[in-house]
Amino acid sequence: MEGPWTRAGALAGLGALLVGVLALVVAFLAWTLPRQPAASPQTTASPQTTASPRSAGSQADDKRLDEKIRPSSYDVTASKWQPDGPAYDSRGELHSEHGLTHAHAYGNRVGRFVYEVTLDEFDSEQVELRARLSADTWMYRGAEDQKTDVTVIVNGERLPSQRVMQDDGRGTHYTWRFDAAALRPGANTIEFVVEEDAAFANGLAIYGAAIAPGAVEEYITLRGD
Repeated sequence: MEGPWTRAGALAGLGALLVGVLALVVAFLAWTLPRQPAASPQTTASPQTTASPRSAGSQADDKRLDEKIRPSSYDVTASKWQPDGPAYDSRGELHSEHGLTHAHAYGNRVGRFVYEVTLDEFDSEQVELRARLSADTWMYRGAEDQKTDVTVIVNGERLPSQRVMQDDGRGTHYTWRFDAAALRPGANTIEFVVEEDAAFANGLAIYGAAIAPGAVEEYITLRGD
């Protein structure tokens, strides 16, 4: 007959066996199950910075003055020349018969071209006015006394006159620089004048639309800096 001590020993052995089996099962499952990758530490996104207007490239230039005026767009009523003009000549035969490269607004001897220009808000300190000009005497590369003295007037403010080359049917570029305060947003008036008392008063041609192959259209331009 078994005593109590033999039952206790059997139970203890059975318990130890079950614990061992359970440990083996856990180890087996741990080895066979896929391992989860270790979580990477969370990173905090740095706040985005907004570019200032000056660093935004074109934004800084959006309000810089850049205006083109067609020479043919002069105010017909306000523009006057004596003895002849104003007129705008764009005939095709100017190139085919005379070799001219551009159409042009012209006036003989003394007078003025008046341009009405509407400007948006702009941010410039200095302005450069540029135009392709010659005298208007139809004396191709004539004598020195065939040049002409041209004064530009911006909203009533007179700029220094320049002596412009003799009429050769092509002209060359002339520039005037002035303080941007002479212009304003809205309506502006720009005049090209050959005055009666000028030392050289031989009219004026302002060159515009291209009429020769390969020629580029010319404008009166206002550019700020």
